[in-house]
Amino acid sequence: MKKEKFKESASPDQDRLQKYRMLAKAFSYPDDRFFKYFDKLEKERQEIVADYDILFRNMGIWLYTTEYTAKGEFQKSEHLSDIMGFYKAFGVEPENERPDLLSTELEFMYYLIYKKTQASKFPSEKGRENIFVCWDAARKFFNEHLYPGAQAILKKLKSRKENSFYNDAAGELEEFLESEKEIFGGKAGA
Repeated sequence: MKKEKFKESASPDQDRLQKYRMLAKAFSYPDDRFFKYFDKLEKERQEIVADYDILFRNMGIWLYTTEYTAKGEFQKSEHLSDIMGFYKAFGVEPENERPDLLSTELEFMYYLIYKKTQASKFPSEKGRENIFVCWDAARKFFNEHLYPGAQAILKKLKSRKENSFYNDAAGELEEFLESEKEIFGGKAGA
């Protein structure tokens, strides 16, 4: 978003980490943690909270990816179970929220990249194996869950022409997901 650009770093993974973290925060509920992260937006608190409520509560733009990707309740249960399987495999669990919440999925991608960068500090067979496990999980999670669901959410948000924090966030998310699609082989959502 125009208000929170991050600096270029020497590591592409560090840039990706920062971007996933920022986008996860941007699509989380604008509470005190949101404004602690986006502290320059404190003066716009009421407007951002109102926009969030209008978009994601009153207008039916759900931030739950399976609401768009699953066909029926049975498939939704399968998708949610699969997403939880990814989380449990890495020892994480969403806190008081559905696992398919966009901000939770973005945060999980942050975590996978973080784990990969930590594993790369150990130039051993085990370190290389951990790098592959994290990379493979990120690729699969991105292609199977995050990208298709986020694209559907973005399509709904594009119908809104107003200039707001969430329009900026949606633009950044769309651009970033396309760059990530290139990294993960361009097969997302296929």
